[in-house]
Amino acid sequence: MSWLLPSAFIVAGVAALAAIALHFIARSRPIAESLPTARFVPQRPVRARARSIALSDVLLLLVRIAAVLALGAAIAAPVFAAARGRVTRIVVVDRSRDVADPREARDSARSLHRDGDVLVAFDSAAVRATALDTTTVDAPGSLSAALAMAVRVGAQISPRTDSIELDIVSPFSVDEIDHATLRIRAAWPGRLRVVPLRASPTNARPPRVESAANRNDVVIAGLSLTGALQASGDIRVVRGRLSSADSAWARDSEHVLVHWPASDTVADWQPRPAIDAIGGVTSSTGTLIGRFPRLWTLSGHTIARWVDGNAAAVERPMGRGCIRDVGIVFDPSSDITLRAPFRNFVQRLLEPCGGVRRTERVDSTFLASIAGGQTMPRLAPAAALRDRTNESSTWTPWLLGLGALLLLIEVVVRRMDRRLA
Repeated sequence: MSWLLPSAFIVAGVAALAAIALHFIARSRPIAESLPTARFVPQRPVRARARSIALSDVLLLLVRIAAVLALGAAIAAPVFAAARGRVTRIVVVDRSRDVADPREARDSARSLHRDGDVLVAFDSAAVRATALDTTTVDAPGSLSAALAMAVRVGAQISPRTDSIELDIVSPFSVDEIDHATLRIRAAWPGRLRVVPLRASPTNARPPRVESAANRNDVVIAGLSLTGALQASGDIRVVRGRLSSADSAWARDSEHVLVHWPASDTVADWQPRPAIDAIGGVTSSTGTLIGRFPRLWTLSGHTIARWVDGNAAAVERPMGRGCIRDVGIVFDPSSDITLRAPFRNFVQRLLEPCGGVRRTERVDSTFLASIAGGQTMPRLAPAAALRDRTNESSTWTPWLLGLGALLLLIEVVVRRMDRRLA
């Protein structure tokens, strides 16, 4: 048994000591004795009182102490933990696109899972699952999301178990790690069992770009310097309006359709309430510095941003492929697209749908840091995961009721003492 607020007993103890001290301060009538000169004493009632150090009203004192202790115990909130020695396992299974074979993930999870254990499935988000269904989804994996859900589930089940084991079944690919992963891992007070899976092959490939636009176009001229411009390819750059044939080309295969209007007259996007200019745009592969007019407000998954954080290029799914809307307009007389920064910047716009996946496994040192060192306990103590701020005691209402009953008894005893006096 443990207490949510053990400091409440200090207050209750002080109150009980105060009650005992008050009961030692008693007032009593003096003892009547016959005096030789009693006949000269006026016939008046004796009203004098004398103080003495003696314990009085013991029954009343006991009732008051019991009431104070009951109320203190109610505020301290007793919690009875599960049977000592019980171990619960949390099995975290990767179902993201990084998993090469879903059957391998299912078999690994099934070999670890027992009755009473908890199953968590994750991709870019993590959920508490009820069955060993590890069908993969077309979404990136996030170990940070998996670890955060494991910590949350551990706090939920901690009142009914003694120790918790955490097993993670995943390819542990580079793309599944972010800056928060190790910080969230530090919140788990024990070692982890890592079960590596085979990762799906990377989708990285040399870009092959086709376009019907004039080769003297400022963007097409820049793309030609990358060596990616070909007669036909899996990436199509459209500098004018999109046609139904363009949309069908992207929808029916894993093609990337880059809609990069040369001016505001060939785009049906939402215009900005106030057209302005900005001094730079950046993607994950490079940055362009210049003076760019901002003509549209784009919606979709952002793949390039203006320097103030607003979307400069977005990606939208289209069947098996995707469409990328690029709202960056260049001055036709500018040579910015002929420079190396443009070739770096545009790499992100020419990646496969969803971006290039880095599916290689993290290095052994990083994997060991996720698993935890030998100084950490193999099992996480459930008490270390309990969320005391949101936990409540089922005994508190009963103890409050007992305290209230004892206070009523105290009133009855006090009235009886007055009548006897």
